[in-house]
Amino acid sequence: MIPEDFRDFFISSSALVQSEIVSTLLEISTEGSALIDSNQSKAISCPHCKCNKIKANGKLKGVQRYVCNTCHKNFSETTGKFWYNLKKKDKVNRYLFCLLSGYSIRKSAKETGISIQTSFDWRHKLLVSFGSVSVDEFQGILESDDLFFAYSEKGNRNLDRPARKRGAKASKAGLSNEKVAVIASCDRSGNKDFKVATRGRISKSDLETILQGKLAKVETLCSDSHRSYTAFAKDKKVAHKKFNASKGQRAVDKIYHVQNVNNMDMRLRKFMEPFNGVATKYLQNYLNWFLVLEK
Repeated sequence: MIPEDFRDFFISSSALVQSEIVSTLLEISTEGSALIDSNQSKAISCPHCKCNKIKANGKLKGVQRYVCNTCHKNFSETTGKFWYNLKKKDKVNRYLFCLLSGYSIRKSAKETGISIQTSFDWRHKLLVSFGSVSVDEFQGILESDDLFFAYSEKGNRNLDRPARKRGAKASKAGLSNEKVAVIASCDRSGNKDFKVATRGRISKSDLETILQGKLAKVETLCSDSHRSYTAFAKDKKVAHKKFNASKGQRAVDKIYHVQNVNNMDMRLRKFMEPFNGVATKYLQNYLNWFLVLEK
């Protein structure tokens, strides 16, 4: 599903405009990969944490695999490349049309002529590939905030706790490991990013992992008054403007505020509502999808 306003715009657009939108998404999904099955595009960094401290970890079906020395996750040289070894490539355009029209996984499968499982796999392969829109660096005034979603194991048939209704609230009040933190960041040049950080309250190390290498051109960091941001800004020697909305602190010198990132948070929550809760393991995929639609 997608926001109603975008879905209605897409459906009511001319065939030419629809084709241009689909082509743009195809370009994003194939960025960094070839439209043929080849191993020419090699992974040079971990697709999970972007660290380049990796080592070879054998081969699987002729494809080189690696393990990251930082996050210890395994990946291959083709991880995140939507087109690699993809069957029925001639149906992808039609599938994107269904996705943009707000069709369900089941209806997209029927319209495209593929199985429901393939429809599910294609959706998440596409959403993973949309991670290429992630910002390389911010500049000027950077606004950052953390927002939380309920931790979900939707689809897991072997839960170690009683199942709960999709989209239900956490059993514990306030912040706990039943909540997943997402760090939202944007600057005044239109650069935006959302990254899943951790379960529970964020820490300085979470901010370092997500914003690492993106602050070279940042002059001032604007955030709430949480100590993690304070410690992070001090360590990175970045000017820091803190705001406490509960105390009526909204802006400093009329230019320093967090209104843009708060508005972005609000739009994301509205975007997520129709899904009625998504599995936490797929949450980053939907953040990628939101960022693509924002562009």
